[in-house]
Amino acid sequence: MAVDQKQEMIIEAAIKRFAHFGVNKTTMNEIAADLSISKALLYYYFPDKMSLFAAVLEHITSMAAEAVDKLLAKETDPMKTIIGFLDNRTEFIIRYHNIIEYLRGMKPASMPKELQQLFTNIRKRELSRITTIMEQGKKQKLFQVENAAKTAELYFDFLEGFRMAFFVQNPSIFPDEKQFRAILKREKEFSAIFLKGLTK
Repeated sequence: MAVDQKQEMIIEAAIKRFAHFGVNKTTMNEIAADLSISKALLYYYFPDKMSLFAAVLEHITSMAAEAVDKLLAKETDPMKTIIGFLDNRTEFIIRYHNIIEYLRGMKPASMPKELQQLFTNIRKRELSRITTIMEQGKKQKLFQVENAAKTAELYFDFLEGFRMAFFVQNPSIFPDEKQFRAILKREKEFSAIFLKGLTK
């Protein structure tokens, strides 16, 4: 079996374990046992659980990004595209709730380097997609936008603010599905107002 296939196999097994039991309650021994491989072989590819967690997070966020790319390729209405983007983000969080919850206690300053670059890349990727939507609206002469990238960044920062407000008000809990759907409702309400403000 090729190296890349072995890595993929380990990541897929970790996703199943992390998504079902949570990251904290999963051990490297359990993942090795699920795959019937030695612990030494597992550590050869991933020297610790954090490096494996980072690989899992990169894998699942890439899959989510592919879904948004498909939406961008087929949808021409910017408002519908934004709604689809928001729905996709929320469904992703709900689906992988037990994996993402592991990030709750991490502060940006103390976040492992494996995750710092990953989150930088995720932000760039999401900003790029929102910029594409803004440019789409500008090209169709629906939006009056001078700089699509700056407008996308402003919009994205407000979205992040909605979620940050929840965490500040509820520092000891990670939102459940109902709460994330409530956040999604507010995001959609804000998006309608924001995009209406861009309309000629």
